[in-house]
Amino acid sequence: MKIRCTFHAIERMRQRGIKREEVEDCLDDPDRILEVEELKCVKRLNGKVLVVVYRKDADAVVVITAFRSSKLHRYLQTAL
Repeated sequence: MKIRCTFHAIERMRQRGIKREEVEDCLDDPDRILEVEELKCVKRLNGKVLVVVYRKDADAVVVITAFRSSKLHRYLQTAL
């Protein structure tokens, strides 16, 4: 799968200390995928979650932004 990052995503990943490999791992093997207004994949890492916001284009996945959160329950709770 080809992955492209927007300039915004690159800047936010740099500011937040998120490596491209972590984003790729989250996209390849997410613990959960949320589909609200945009797609979000979530991966548990070191007691926190990595959230990658993205969209799918015809030829690639485009990463819009990425961030870490300590709110495990918010992103990993199962839907009833």
